[in-house]
Amino acid sequence: MLVKTVLTNSKEATRQTRTSTDESLQRARRVQRLRQQVSATANRVSELRQKLSHHTRRVEAASDAVEALTERKAAAEYRVHGKLEPELQRVPDQITRSVVKLRQDRIILEDLSAMLARQRAVVAQQLLFIFPIDIADISSKEEGDDDGGGGSGEKDVYGGWSICGMRVIGPEYIRRLRDSEETAAALGLVARLVDAVSRLVFTPLRYPVMPRGSRSAICNLVTGSAAASSEWPLFMLRVNDRPRLHMALRLLTVCVEQLLCQYGVVDVDRHQLLPNLVQLLLAIEGCSFAQ
Repeated sequence: MLVKTVLTNSKEATRQTRTSTDESLQRARRVQRLRQQVSATANRVSELRQKLSHHTRRVEAASDAVEALTERKAAAEYRVHGKLEPELQRVPDQITRSVVKLRQDRIILEDLSAMLARQRAVVAQQLLFIFPIDIADISSKEEGDDDGGGGSGEKDVYGGWSICGMRVIGPEYIRRLRDSEETAAALGLVARLVDAVSRLVFTPLRYPVMPRGSRSAICNLVTGSAAASSEWPLFMLRVNDRPRLHMALRLLTVCVEQLLCQYGVVDVDRHQLLPNLVQLLLAIEGCSFAQ
């Protein structure tokens, strides 16, 4: 019994010894793992400290750069303001001088415009004297019609007025060579007068005239591709030229209407060519009084 008891106690002691040994091994292993974790954490903290130090240096460098740029900007603004300050102080004086000069130039312009208007009025009077326009004497026309001129009994809207004693007879009323040449010569004078007025008032005509005496013409530069179709004669050599003369008279009347519109005359009778010319010259003469 004693032996059994001793053996039993020995086994129990052996088992307790093994148990305590296993627990010691487990504790050692746990301590070793904890040491490894602490070592890894320390390495990570060291890396983070290095990164933080690097970022800190970059932030300090950026801050120094910002301070340098701020100083450069302040120095540049000081230089700019130092240069612009005298110029900004001179700007009000320059504006004042410019305003005074502008007023003087405006007064000079008004004086020159008035002088130009007066000179135009003088030239318009001279043109009326050089190219006298009056009511035509139709007694010779009536005698010619009695002699077989072929009057139609209708009223000629163009033939009631004359320029330099020569009548502008409507194309449909021209029956003789004498009437044709008289109309061509009168229209040549009208073309010369219209061209002179357009140059006087510095206005290019919508349909340019080509004053060539009794063989004058007017151009239509808007329509017509061929050169022959864009030039309309202000004379009639044969009966077939009657429509072309009628078209030329219409274009010439439009030119006179254009010049009249420049002086505010809009109610124009296109059949009254010579009276419209007189009205145009009187309007130019009247502008000198308006100035």
